[in-house]
Order: sequence, then structure tokens, then C-alpha cells
Amino acid sequence: MRNIRKSPGYRKSKFFRNMFFSYCIIILLSFLVYSAVISYESMKVKKEQTAAYYNAKIQTFANAMDQQIFSAQRIVSDLNTSSLINKLYVNVQMKNPIDSYLLYQVLNDIRLQKSAGDNFNIYDIALIINQYDKIYTSNEVIRLPEKIDLSNVEMEPIVVQDLNSVLGMKNAQLLFYKKFFIYTSKYKYGSGSARGMICVLFEDKKITRLLESLSEDGSGLFMYYEGVPVLQTGSTQGSVFSQSSRADENISYEIFASPDKISFGIGDISLFALLFGFLIFVLYAFLAYFFAYRYASPFERIRHIMGKGKRDEKNEGERIVEDVEHLLGERNDYMEQVHTISPYASQGILYSLISGDFDQEGLSQGGLKNFFEFKKLFFLAAVIDIWESTGNKNLLKEAKMRIKNLAATEGDDDYKILCYEKDKNHLFLILNSDKGELLEDRLYEIFDRINKAVPDTVVITMGADDVREEFEELNASCDRAIMTLDRILWEDRGSVYFYDAELEFSLNYYFPKNPVKSLIKAVKEKNLDEIEHFFEEIREKNEQDSDHSVTANQLLLSELYVTVGKVLQITGEFYGIPFRKVEKSPDYRTIEEVISYYKSIIYEMLVEAEEKKESKEELPGLDVELIEYINQNDRNPDLSLAQIADHFFVSCKYVTSLVKKRFGVTYLKYVQERRVEYAVHLLKTTDMSLERIAEECGYTNMLTFRRNFKAIMEQNPSHYRMGQDGVEV
Repeated sequence: MRNIRKSPGYRKSKFFRNMFFSYCIIILLSFLVYSAVISYESMKVKKEQTAAYYNAKIQTFANAMDQQIFSAQRIVSDLNTSSLINKLYVNVQMKNPIDSYLLYQVLNDIRLQKSAGDNFNIYDIALIINQYDKIYTSNEVIRLPEKIDLSNVEMEPIVVQDLNSVLGMKNAQLLFYKKFFIYTSKYKYGSGSARGMICVLFEDKKITRLLESLSEDGSGLFMYYEGVPVLQTGSTQGSVFSQSSRADENISYEIFASPDKISFGIGDISLFALLFGFLIFVLYAFLAYFFAYRYASPFERIRHIMGKGKRDEKNEGERIVEDVEHLLGERNDYMEQVHTISPYASQGILYSLISGDFDQEGLSQGGLKNFFEFKKLFFLAAVIDIWESTGNKNLLKEAKMRIKNLAATEGDDDYKILCYEKDKNHLFLILNSDKGELLEDRLYEIFDRINKAVPDTVVITMGADDVREEFEELNASCDRAIMTLDRILWEDRGSVYFYDAELEFSLNYYFPKNPVKSLIKAVKEKNLDEIEHFFEEIREKNEQDSDHSVTANQLLLSELYVTVGKVLQITGEFYGIPFRKVEKSPDYRTIEEVISYYKSIIYEMLVEAEEKKESKEELPGLDVELIEYINQNDRNPDLSLAQIADHFFVSCKYVTSLVKKRFGVTYLKYVQERRVEYAVHLLKTTDMSLERIAEECGYTNMLTFRRNFKAIMEQNPSHYRMGQDGVEV
């Protein structure tokens, strides 16, 4: 057997170059196909992420605006069923004088509706009665120069204008020329005909700031009513994402995606995947060179032999055949490999490149503004509710400190954790990691550690959003975590609750028919069983049939608050007890705690009514004379507690106790109220100066007069005279 020596000249042969370049072309085509697939997948992923981002954003926008509409609709509904406002309307139509106490109740009813939903975007509420020259708001009654005819007013349900433009007026007061986001509806009692108009005035600047905060990335936000733009901000360029309103079928929302979010550039392609593909390309190029050289050498040998045969004898052809047979016998596997290299290169390598699963390079992550920089891909936002069962504030502070210390030591290389204070009972936790699937388990672990670290009387509850990737969603994610805590109402404390989008906007909840009427009846009759049954029915029905959504819970609690407030106002008048504003039940309480809170307020009023009844015994003759003396001399500047006691030969303590027992207020408060009552009468019926009125009412100091008047009437006497112009309050 002859040894065939490889010659360096084989690499310069045409056959070697053709084979090597054929392999390279196949590999290059494979790399180009692979790059096209990677680019397509990157573009597809970006498109999906963009759609998810803007769908979430339009949902957030719609939720925020629907919350305003829901608040306005509830206010309109309650005012349309208010018996006090109906009574006011009847007096207006009968041209009867408006009783000052009725007017006080009406303004208080409007004020109660304004504050019931805790919507801080509401500036005021305006009740406008057709063919009447006064407008009623939560703070004052505004006299108009002439009666307003609403039949000539084209009422748009939702506008961004001032009241002058809406009503076709030129009033110089702030309420009329200030620009508002106005929700307008007809005023009609029950299902009757229209009697006037109710305007819920939202702060335009606050609504604008809300829109601007959602359009910081350059997107455009639009709100339409029946296809006509009502609110708009930002650009109108880019793809459009739409959302219908849950509050009103005529309202719709649109968001225009900013072009930089939609466009696809080289920076959006996974550089890691392309780099990996390029390294594979280089590796296969080296392999192609190796195999081309290996399989080209025998053919170069044949060419060499055939070249020499041309110079030898004719029988050299036979020797060439023998040499070829010998050569093929020595390297028997060469031809098989030459025949199979082409399909392997054109199919096997291509398949290997295309079928590889490559992780996309993580998108460059932004920082949490002002105080924290995210360096991981995924995050989970949660809020901690801290409830101390004994009401010990020191234990509450201690629990918060322990949680903060625990959070500060929890982070490691796999994930980071941020803890900061929301308010005195709540902390935010934000977990950040490249391993999103582990974040929920981490949250449960932290929950267990916190429960072991805090005092025994402290109960910890967590509300958490889903794991997210887009850090632009951080604020919305924190809001969703806060909303999730509403599940405490029905599911109690001491658990971890995760956000459920399906339960955010459902309006399915139960509330009794004619609740105010039935509860007033029970309170007037002092029927504790009926009062108990009223609240238990609400709890049991909603526990069984309600889906316990965030919106349903908020509406249920608002309706319960308004109902109890109206009942206390009306029954307080029945029992002769001065009306006191009812504070809303604190947030994140169980339904049992909410019901107990409102029942205790009602029971306290019944106890006070019973005490007042016992105190209404026949006063001794001396007491009658003493009270009459105070009433006859209340505008005497020299009247004092000591002077009264000396006049009737009793102690100052005796006078104070008598007034407190008879009227439920201190002696000084009683005299001040009578003096201010007379001042109101003079402001309405005379043109006296304020100094003269103060003197007539028994004040020697103008500053004292102004201070006492504002404390009782909630406005200065000068403002009262300008704003009321003769209207009783």
C-alpha cells in the first residue's frame, strides 16, 4: 500500500475552494434564516408587550374616570330620592317661606352626599330648581338676579366648562366662572317629571393632573360621550386602544400609543440570541474548512495521477484504475461522507440552528423614581395591613419597626426587597427578582416570618398584585394591592390575598329597599330587635349572594354610611337632639366591625334620647325664672354667669348644671347661639352695619362677634350677608 502525502497545495485547489464556499453559503443562509426568525419573534414579543401595556393603561384610565362617574351617579340618585329636597321643592312651588331649619337640613344633606364617597376630586354639588332664583350648594345658597329657565338650557351630561357657559349666565362668583369637569343630570323626585338640574362639579385641575400622570410616556388619552370628545390630552399619533365605560354605555375611552413604544428597531432584537447565532456560524465555518480539506485531498490525488498519465505510456490508464481502486480501498469511508455531507449541511445544520431555544436578553430596566433602582426583571407589589387588637399605639409602632428591620435583612443575590411606609397602619413591600415564578413563594415566606416577629396582639394581612414585568405599572400595581385589602371585609384578617381582576368592577351587592324609612321606624320605636335585624340582613344576604368585588364593597359601605347619616339626622330631630356629623367607618374593617360601629352610634343616640327624656321633668319655679331671665337678657353685654348666680342667690355651678340639663350645651354656648341667631335675623332683615349688629347682639368686641359667628355658621358675617342676601340658613 502506498502512502499518500497531503500536500499544502490542496488548499489552493479549485475543488477545495468550491466545496468550502458551498458549505459557507449553506451556513450563511442558515444564519440569515435564524436571524430572521429571531427578529420576527422579537417583534412579535414587543407587539404583545405593547398591547398588554396599553390595554392595562386604558383600563387604568377607564377605572379612574368611571370612579368619578359612579360617585356622581350615586349623588344624583340619593338627591333625587331625598325627602328633604322634595319638601324644599314643594315649598318653593307653593311660594311658602323657607324654614331656616329645613334649609339647614337640605344644605347638610347635600354636604353629606359630597363627603360620602371620599372622592376628593369633587369640588361641590349644585342643585338648580327650574323657574327659581336660587341655587343650593353644599356650603351656601346663591341668589340669582332673576329666575332661571332651564327649558332654554341645552343640558350636556358631561362637559368641561364653567357654570356660566352651561347655564348661559354671566355671574361673577367663583363657582360660576371657574372651569370644572361637570356631570349633569335632571332633578326629579322618584320617577316623576324633571324639576330642575343637579350638577356635580369635579376639580378640573385634579382631573387634568390624573390624565397627565397617565400620559407621561407621550401617549394620548381621550374620553368620549356619544362619540364627542369630552376630555383629551397628549398626542393623537399611533395605534388606538379602546375601552367602554362600565358606568355609562354612552361613555368610551381611547388611548393613542406613542410611536416610540410601537416602532421596532435594532435595539429590540435580542442581542444575546444574535451573538449566539454568530458564534454558531463561526464554529460551523471552521468545521466546513476542516471537512472540505479532508475530503478534497483524495480527489486532488486522483487529479495528480491523471495529470501524470498524460506524459506516460498508453497502458498507464490501466494503472490509474488500479491506483484509484487501491486509494478507494484504503479510504473506504471517504465517498460515503462526501455523498452525505451535502444533505447534512443543508438540513442538519439548518435544523440545529433554527430549533435552538434561546432566552431573550433582559430588557433594560428602569429605576423606581426618587429612591430605588430595580436591577431584576420581575417585581411583585404588596401592602401590609397592621391591626393591633387592643388599640395599643406603642405595640403598633413596634410591629412596624420590626417589619422594616426584617425587610432590610431579607434580600439576597436572587431578589431584592423594598419596604416603605404608606400610613400609620400600612406598609408597602416591593419584591424584585429575575425569577418571577419564585416571588409569590417568597411573599408567603416573608408573611410567615413577619407573623413570628410581631407582638402576639398584632394581626398581619397582606394584599398583593400579580407578578409584573413592566415597571411603568408599579403605581397601578400598588393601587391593585391596596384594593385587594378590601377582601378583609368578608374574609377576615391574617391572610395573604392576591388581586383578582374579575372581582374589581362587579356591582352585585344587596341593600334593603327603602332602608332609611325602615331604620327610622325601628329607631323611633326604639325596637332594638328590628335594628339588629336590619344590619344582620345586610350582612347575611351579602355574605351569601354578593361576589364581594372592590366596587360592590365600596358602594355597599357608602350606601350604609349615607343611610345611617340620614337616619340620625331625622331621628335626632324627632328626639330633639342636635345633629352631629357621622364619621365614616375606618377602612379595612370586617363586616362585623363595620356593622358594630354604626350600631353603636345609633345606640348612643338612643341612650342620649332616653337621658333627655328623663331630664324633661317639670322644672321648679326658680329654674323657670332663671331660664326666662337668661332668655330676656342674653343680648345684655353685662350678662355673666356670676351675675346670674348673684341675682338668684345660687352658685355658678347650679346655673351651669341647669342650662346643661335643660339644653344639652354649656351656659356660654347657649348664650352665644342665641346671640348669633339674632345676628342672622338682623343680617336678613336690616341694612345695619356689622358693628351695629354686633352691639345689638351684646358684643363689645368686633373680633369676638366674628369668631363666634363663624364658629356657629361656618362663615364670616360679611360673607353670609353677601352670599345669602336674605336667604335663611
